Amino acid sequence: MEFIFSQSYFVEVLKPSEILKTLDSKGTLNNLPFMPEMIKYCGKRFKVGPYIEKTCVVSNGVKGFARQNIVFLESLRCDGSCHDNCQAGCMIFWNKAWLKEVDSDSEKTEINAVEARELKSKLKTKVNHKTYFCQSTQLNRATIEITAWKRFLMLFREMKTKSVGILKALNSIVFPIWWRLRIKELYGNLSLTPDVALDLQPGELVEVKSFNSIRDTLDKHGRNKGLEFHYDMKKYCGKRLKVKNRIDRLINESNGKMMNLKNTVILEDVTCDYAYRFLGCTRSIYKYWREIWLKRIN
Repeated sequence: MEFIFSQSYFVEVLKPSEILKTLDSKGTLNNLPFMPEMIKYCGKRFKVGPYIEKTCVVSNGVKGFARQNIVFLESLRCDGSCHDNCQAGCMIFWNKAWLKEVDSDSEKTEINAVEARELKSKLKTKVNHKTYFCQSTQLNRATIEITAWKRFLMLFREMKTKSVGILKALNSIVFPIWWRLRIKELYGNLSLTPDVALDLQPGELVEVKSFNSIRDTLDKHGRNKGLEFHYDMKKYCGKRLKVKNRIDRLINESNGKMMNLKNTVILEDVTCDYAYRFLGCTRSIYKYWREIWLKRIN
């Protein structure tokens, strides 16, 4: 199935019964879970998005997939509906074994409800009553350590398949070095950081405060109430953006526990910059914004 190396193909997500045959007793394929939130896409057609060889894994840097068989489909993200409404909105990883190539996106296959329920019954969402099980929490197990040289080769293949443009690829080499040299700019001086509640709602227009104003809310680790202000967020200072949604709870990728957040939102179309990780990462994780870093535009 050569479609996996191009973004010009349409694919159809297999029927639940077909996907079930690819999964082990934990509902995973090569340790990557097929999540119950993905069942609703069965039988539907999508354009193949970026081809994924490597990805950032929280607390473990950039790791790679052992086989060249993972893609994103357009902008499909997990809605967290089967994981107690986690609001992280992670991009969904798709193994090519769950897809088949089609000519266009104009049709879809009707899905048997009984098959869908059977598939869902085989998928796990928790390890125990406190620890969640999803692609995010299992990503460290589903990936392998890779050398810097192999990451260079992966970057070259990403350019070759047009998953990444040349300029973005070059930025992924230069920007992380520049960021490390300027990291101290993000450090504040506070031991106890302030908090502001704006009760921002989806669709509201906000302006990101100046960098100096934001730095005045940070501690010596560049965090406000434990949430880090990343260097690639600085470019949005002074810009006006819309609130996508509030984020009150999300699953911690490192330990699988649910975290509760206060006075934090996601802004539309603001995700982690590809070049933020050395040699790039296409995972496009949403950036989280404290309301104290924003001001409402009436």
